[in-house]
Amino acid sequence: MGAQAPASSGAGNLDDTKFATSGTSEPMDATEAEISAGGLFTSGNARSAALTGGGRFRIRRKIHEFQAQLLGNYAQAAIRQPDGARTGQLTAGNVQGRVRYDVYFHPRVTFFTMLTARFDPFLGLNMRMRVDPGFAFYMVNQPKHRLWAEVGYDFLYDQRRVRRGADNSQCPAGTSLVLDVPNTTSAMPTCAARPSVATHSGRVFLGYSNLLSEYVTFTTGIEYIQAFAPFRSNPVETDGGKARSKSWVNWDIALTTALGKRFAFATSFTLRYDNAPLPGIKKLDTITSFSLVFKFI
Repeated sequence: MGAQAPASSGAGNLDDTKFATSGTSEPMDATEAEISAGGLFTSGNARSAALTGGGRFRIRRKIHEFQAQLLGNYAQAAIRQPDGARTGQLTAGNVQGRVRYDVYFHPRVTFFTMLTARFDPFLGLNMRMRVDPGFAFYMVNQPKHRLWAEVGYDFLYDQRRVRRGADNSQCPAGTSLVLDVPNTTSAMPTCAARPSVATHSGRVFLGYSNLLSEYVTFTTGIEYIQAFAPFRSNPVETDGGKARSKSWVNWDIALTTALGKRFAFATSFTLRYDNAPLPGIKKLDTITSFSLVFKFI
């Protein structure tokens, strides 16, 4: 929801990549377009495949800037069955998109609004939509060195993946909906009380970017989102049956090395923490990715 392009940083998660793409302290015109792709394949005793890919577009005209980004991750492993046969099992799969519009009404201050959408069955979601208006403040805003903070409002809307006609006899009291989460069974279902939920929150973010040399760029950013309506989760939709404060922490770090005028190699690490996930969903997710980036413009 911030601004550094996942394609250029090699990140595997749009929701947690917050680095700004504006470059200098003065208004300037710019047009950028690029794609990235990475993967991992194994065969023999272990058989698996993982793919990540995305694209980014940015245009800056005077004080106005628009960005659009799309990212997808997919992984599948062959699981050996008792009879010796192997069956494919999905281990990761999500699609994320984001658009952002900035108005630079001061060299060190910008107003922005972002819209982010995510499809992620492993979180039990058909769609997670975030709307984030706010202000960005640049403490250091040089072409090769930037330090900035963002503060604003966050609206979250989750549309959950409900498995129609599923047996809910194993669901905790107060929940009646079985979520369609990959690799879960009827004996250990992921359950919810409502098919959708909306949350109003406040958001703060701190980012840092440094062009270490002509070829190497380092970026990092950390974000904290605290819900205030509702402040706590529904107890029946929380592990242990206890309401928790609804908050999220996202941290991203990336290193990009230029291989030429249009190609670059990027590696990144993303940490995503949810203090009140649904039952059966872990609080902490991490992603490490390696990508080859091609820049069109």
